[in-house]
Amino acid sequence: MLQPPASPSFTHQIDLSSECSKIDKVSLYCGRAEITRSYKIDVKTGRNQIKISKLPSLLDDDSLRVEGRGPATIIGVAVARPPASTTATASPILSSLEDLREVTQKAIARCTKAISSIESYLVTLDTKTVGSQQIGPMMDTYETEAEKLDLRLLKLEAELNELNKRIEQERALRAAAQRRDSLLGKTATIDLFVDAEGQVELVLIYAVVQATWSAVYDLRANISSDTNTVNLVYKAAITQSTGESWDDVSLTLETVTPTFGVGLPRLDPWRVGVYKPVPRFATRKVGMASRGPLMASSGYELYSEDLALDKELSPEIVHRETIVTNQGHLSTSFQVPGFISVPTDGEVHTVTVVELRLDAAMAWISIPKVQPKIQIKAKIKNASNFPLLQGIASVYVDGTFVSKTTVPEVSPQESFDCSLGFDPSIRMTYHPLSKKASESGFYNKSSSITYSQHITVYNTKNIIIKDLTIIDQVPISEDAQVTIKLVNPALPPPPAASSSAISSIKSVSKSEKLPPPIKVADNVMAQWDGVDDPEGDKSAIGREGRLAWKCTLPPQSKINLTLVWEVSAAANVTISGL
Repeated sequence: MLQPPASPSFTHQIDLSSECSKIDKVSLYCGRAEITRSYKIDVKTGRNQIKISKLPSLLDDDSLRVEGRGPATIIGVAVARPPASTTATASPILSSLEDLREVTQKAIARCTKAISSIESYLVTLDTKTVGSQQIGPMMDTYETEAEKLDLRLLKLEAELNELNKRIEQERALRAAAQRRDSLLGKTATIDLFVDAEGQVELVLIYAVVQATWSAVYDLRANISSDTNTVNLVYKAAITQSTGESWDDVSLTLETVTPTFGVGLPRLDPWRVGVYKPVPRFATRKVGMASRGPLMASSGYELYSEDLALDKELSPEIVHRETIVTNQGHLSTSFQVPGFISVPTDGEVHTVTVVELRLDAAMAWISIPKVQPKIQIKAKIKNASNFPLLQGIASVYVDGTFVSKTTVPEVSPQESFDCSLGFDPSIRMTYHPLSKKASESGFYNKSSSITYSQHITVYNTKNIIIKDLTIIDQVPISEDAQVTIKLVNPALPPPPAASSSAISSIKSVSKSEKLPPPIKVADNVMAQWDGVDDPEGDKSAIGREGRLAWKCTLPPQSKINLTLVWEVSAAANVTISGL
C-alpha cells in the first residue's frame, strides 16, 4: 500500500486549462447538466499538484468528483475562484489600431489645413498686384493642387471610418472574451501522490446550472389515406449558458432531474377543541413559535478515508477524499445519436431524439351550433418504450401545418387525445332554426311550439369517414309549468330526466340501463351524448339536453340530420330563454 511522504512540499506542479481538454460527455437534465472531461497528464514521482483553470463559474463545487487511472493516489480535491485581477491586460491589436487612427486623424487635420491655406491665399489676391496674364496659370495650379488634396482627404476619411469599425469590432471581441473569462472563473486543484513517473488519466465530472432541455414534437398525420397511424418526431429543445460550449459531445437527455435529501414529510397531529374567548381586559402577546435554524442540504456528503492503490487488483486511481451523491429513483435516458454541438449562447437548439410511428384512432367531431366546422381528433397510443414528456407539438396534416397543441405526459402503452385541427374537406351547413306554434284545449288552453333544426354534412373526400360525431342540444326546463318533448330523433328519456321534462333530474341506480342508440338513417345512429363514454358520469347523461349523431360517411356523400323538439305550457304562461 502506498503511503504519502511526510514532507508537505510538492515535487511537481502542473498548470492546465479547461481549453486543454475536450468535453467527452454531457448528461442534460431539466435545469442542470453533468459534464465529463478527461485529461492525460505526465506526472513525476512523489507529490503532484495539478491546477485546472477556466472551469465554469456556475460549477457546483460539491458536485465535482475526479476519477482516473494510473499509478497514483488522489490526496485531495478543491475548487476555488481566484481573486479578480485589478490590472487590465492590454491588447496589442487594439493598441496598434488606435495608434494608426491617431496618425490618420493628424493627416486629415494637415490636409484640411492645407486646403484652408490655399483658399485663404486666393482671397488675398488682387489684380493690382497680380497681372492678368498670371491669373490663368495660378488658377490651373489651384485646381490641380486642390483636387489632389480633396482626393487625399476623401481617402484619409475612408481609412478613418474603416479604422473606427475595426476598433469597435476589436473592443467587442475583447468584451466578449472578458465575459467568457468571467463565466470561466473557477479553478480545480487536485493533489496526487505518484508512485512512479509516467502518465495518468484524470476524468473530471461536475454539475453546472443554466442548462436545460424540454420536449417538443412534430406530429404528422395523413388523413387523405385510410391509414390509422401518425408519425411523432420526438425532439429536444436545448438551451445552455454555462460559459463553455459543447462541441461534438456525446449527449444524453435525462427525463427526471435528480432530487437530493428528499424524505417522507411528517404529518403533525390535527387537534380540535372548544373555543374560549379571551376576556377584553386581558392582553396577550402574539408571535411566531420558536423555530430552530433551517439547514439546506446540498445532497452531498464529504468523507475521507485512506484508500491506496493495490497494483494486483486494479490500476484505477484511488480517492482519499471524495464526494458521494444520493441515489434517486430511476429515470429514462435518451442517447442522442451521433455527436452534438451546443454553443453557450442561451438560444434554443433543437435536436431529434427519435421518430415514432404510432397507432391512432381518428375521429371527426363537430358542435355546429357553436362552430359549423369539423374538428379532427386522434386518440394516439404510445406503443413505444419511450415516455413522452409534456411539450408543444406542431401538427401537420397531409403535409400542411395546421396548428399547435400540447402533448401531455404519457407513459409507454398509455393513450392520449390530440387535436389535429379542422378538416375543410368535410363541409357542414347549420340551417336556420324554424318553428311552428299551435294551441289546444277549450277551457284550459295550452300552447305549444315545435322547433326544427336541420344540419347538412357533405364529405368531399375520396375515403370513407368511419367515425363522425355531430353534437347538438334541446333546451331543458327549469319550471314544472314548461314541458319539453324530444320528437326527432325519438330517443327514450335518459335516467337523468323524467318523461315529462328533461330538466327533472334523478340519480341513476345500478338496475337502470342507459337507453341504447337508435337508427335514424343509413349509417346514422342517434343517442344521448356520453352514453358510449365508459369513463363518463352516467348520472349526468341528459341533464343538459345534449344528444349526438354517430355517422359513417362514404366518399363523396351527403347526409341530412333533423332535430325536432316541442315546448308546451299553459296559454297564459310566457316562456323565456327560447
